[in-house]
Amino acid sequence: MVCPACQLPLTGPEAVQLWQLDQQLASLQTERLALIGALRARGTTTVPAPSRLGSALPGPQTSDLQSAGPQDLGAAGTTGPAAPLSAPRRRWTTQQTLLAVGVLLVLVAASIALAFAWFVIGPYGQMVVMGGFTGLAVYSSLYVSRRALPSSAEALALVAAGLLLLDVSAARRFGLFGLDLVSGRGYTVVTGLLVATGLAALHRVDRRIAAYALTSLAAASVAWAGVVSFAHGPAGAASLALLGAAAFGAARVALPGSLGLTRRAAGGPASLWSAVALATAFVGALRDTRPERFGADIAGPTASGLACVAVLVALCVGGAFVVRSVVAVRAGVLGSRAAVRADWSARPVSGDWRAVTLVALVTTAAGPAAVLGLGSQVGPVGTALLSGLVAAVGAGLLALRPARQSLGDLWLLGQVAAGELVLVALAVLHHADVPTIATLVATATLAAAAAVLRPRWLVPAAGVSALALLFAVAVAGQLRSPGTQVVAVTAYAAVLSAFALARRGRPDEQTTGVVAALSFGLALAASTPLPDGYAAASLAVLAAAAAATAVLRPRLRPVAAGVSAVTGTSSLWLVGGLASPDVQWILLALAAALLATLAIWLRERPEEAVLAIVAGLVAVTTVTLALDRGWPHAASGSAATYGVLAVVYAALPHRRALAAVGVAGLTTAVWVELLEADVMRLEAYTLPCAALLLAAGLWSHRELGDGSWTVAGPALLVALVPSAAATAVSDDLPRALLTVTAAVAVLVVGAWRRWQALVVVGAAAAGLVAVTQLGPFTLHAPRFLTLGTLGVLLLMVGARYEQRRENARQALSWLSSLT
Repeated sequence: MVCPACQLPLTGPEAVQLWQLDQQLASLQTERLALIGALRARGTTTVPAPSRLGSALPGPQTSDLQSAGPQDLGAAGTTGPAAPLSAPRRRWTTQQTLLAVGVLLVLVAASIALAFAWFVIGPYGQMVVMGGFTGLAVYSSLYVSRRALPSSAEALALVAAGLLLLDVSAARRFGLFGLDLVSGRGYTVVTGLLVATGLAALHRVDRRIAAYALTSLAAASVAWAGVVSFAHGPAGAASLALLGAAAFGAARVALPGSLGLTRRAAGGPASLWSAVALATAFVGALRDTRPERFGADIAGPTASGLACVAVLVALCVGGAFVVRSVVAVRAGVLGSRAAVRADWSARPVSGDWRAVTLVALVTTAAGPAAVLGLGSQVGPVGTALLSGLVAAVGAGLLALRPARQSLGDLWLLGQVAAGELVLVALAVLHHADVPTIATLVATATLAAAAAVLRPRWLVPAAGVSALALLFAVAVAGQLRSPGTQVVAVTAYAAVLSAFALARRGRPDEQTTGVVAALSFGLALAASTPLPDGYAAASLAVLAAAAAATAVLRPRLRPVAAGVSAVTGTSSLWLVGGLASPDVQWILLALAAALLATLAIWLRERPEEAVLAIVAGLVAVTTVTLALDRGWPHAASGSAATYGVLAVVYAALPHRRALAAVGVAGLTTAVWVELLEADVMRLEAYTLPCAALLLAAGLWSHRELGDGSWTVAGPALLVALVPSAAATAVSDDLPRALLTVTAAVAVLVVGAWRRWQALVVVGAAAAGLVAVTQLGPFTLHAPRFLTLGTLGVLLLMVGARYEQRRENARQALSWLSSLT
């Protein structure tokens, strides 16, 4: 990195130290300006010249004060206040409140006296009296200021300014010297300038009284408002307002320094008049348009509208020059532009920066406002031509100006970008497709130039360029037909996807990819009201782009593979729907099988899980759709096929858990066929499923573990529990005998092999059958048998409890006998 001014290398620890010193200098300069402002606000006192008597007095003398530092002055016991570290915060004190109320009462009293005494002493006598009051107020303000009473002096100065304003207004109101014959606007201009001159002269007499300076500038602003009122139309008013801003700005530079605050504060009215010029010119540029048309789409501009645009351009150019000049001057004072930026950022709306900040805001808004005003003047085609011109200017600036991190360059290019965006919005508001396309292409060209010539802006510039071209393609495709629009946007999305894949590792890769995805979404949204073929084509292209992304971008492979699988399947579904429902279902079934095959082929890869999940969802959808359409054999066949594929998948290493999916598929196939054959026997449904579960458990016991619940538990539960439960609601004796026999056999085998699942399930099934078979006989048994059985059980429980208590007592006795 090299400094653009002195060509010094700005790298290394020395550059860091230089930057730190620069920041410290900026902070010190800011503190210095704050101290100066505090001293000016407080008012300086005149140091008396040394005399023989003063030289004889103890304490520091003049020569000592000149040679002593701040610490020596403090040690010498000076009575002056210590220098503040920052500008003191002004507070409204009790004294100022009293003075303000006094000013108000005096002005009201003078007004009442003027009203009553006017008819007694006549207008000329009143003029003399009020003039005397005004002169007395002026003299009093100057007198108390010399007595070091600044607040009182400011209050009396406001009284004097108010009385002077009252005198001037009353002179014309009551026709002194025939002034009532003068026009109001002309009288305002002349008297305002005279009052401003007089108040400025009073401030020059005593520069400690700020009220004279501020009221002088206010009177000058009122006078210039009278000048602006002579204008006819917004163009003239804006031009005069701009001229007023220039006049006050020139006063800020050209007035002598002896005028003090009058000169320094002239920038405030200048900035305010620039804001007035901006608002007036902007309203005039938008309002003054001619309804006539030149040709098909070109609106005719008016002289007033073009004049308003010229004022806006002058504001933009002149304001930029003013801000640049002020920054250059402040840089000379503070030492560097970095110090200026720090000072401006610290207090943008306070001190001397307030007017500069307002001018900067007006300048920034004037450029886009001028472009908007001119675009509204020239119509759609003119807007397109203007957009091309702005884009060419921006590209030229990018090519000719060096790539620097300068605020001026950034502001200039920002103005170009804002103007281009304004023209795009204006073309859209004109509802003209061809000019809109032209403005979008111009914007895309400008953004592409910025991406190429400014590598730091590559990411946002590439995104803006891609978005502008996307909307241009969409609007261009709509000119012919909605279908053409879908095809054009889909093709653009494919090209953009290929471009993003070709930019591997570049900063703009992700931005371009996001815009490509947005393009596909826009194409699908536009294809919604159209035939399914358009959506199918867009989905197919999206599936191909996602597949290419999965191959070329390993870190995006799972997501890209999932998108490709879903969109590809959706495309096949829509294509099949164009032919017939049978073809549609067949394509969906083939898609599920193909996805499952891909998952098997791509095992141990990141995309395997995504493809397997999508394949399962598509398979379930296929079977459900076949059942919904009344195709039981197709549903059974597809379920069996998917079950076999799942079994094949489970044969792979570390995939035994997928055997459950195979069992589900094959069981579904069997159940569908049984339902189609109207088979109602429960065991016809449970036993095939149990056999499949047992086979899967025995096949997977090495990988899933040798636990009995894993190997045989599910199969036994499915085989025995439903049949045992069915014996409670039916009188099927063969079912009960066969179920209890099978349960006892399972229980015996479990006890022999010490398998918990067989013991628990066999015992539970046998007990359930026994209880269900004993229940009917229990209800019809004699009452004494039931009561006797319960009594015997209670006696057995009581005797067992007593035996356990006796055993506990014997154990305690044995323990106590131990030594």
